[in-house]
Amino acid sequence: MADRGGEAYPQRIRGFVEPALLLLLHMRPRHGYGLIEGLQMVGFGNYPVDSSAIYRILRQLETAGMVTSRWDTESTAGPPRRVYCLTEAGNHYLAAWVGDLRATDSILHRFLDAYDMHMKESNGEHSR
Repeated sequence: MADRGGEAYPQRIRGFVEPALLLLLHMRPRHGYGLIEGLQMVGFGNYPVDSSAIYRILRQLETAGMVTSRWDTESTAGPPRRVYCLTEAGNHYLAAWVGDLRATDSILHRFLDAYDMHMKESNGEHSR
């Protein structure tokens, strides 16, 4: 829980950038800017992600052997760009993330169904 001007508010799900990057790299190799653009496609359109955080996650994934990178010096007129590729270990890690996210999705749906039922039964009033 975070505090916003004396009022508590929930925080968004943290850590979801990592599986989103893995999914984008599963689709095809990409450079950093392409990954930043691709994050909008997987739900981050209204949730801007700091580019330095993305590169930090990519370095961590590369250190862990989940992705590799190489300099692309041929396909751009400008400076070379680092292109990231998913490894076999990264593919397995993505699959593990998907399994965990599916379980989380199930829990979230049950929670939301329980909340909706409670709100319907109590006409939106909270218990005292």
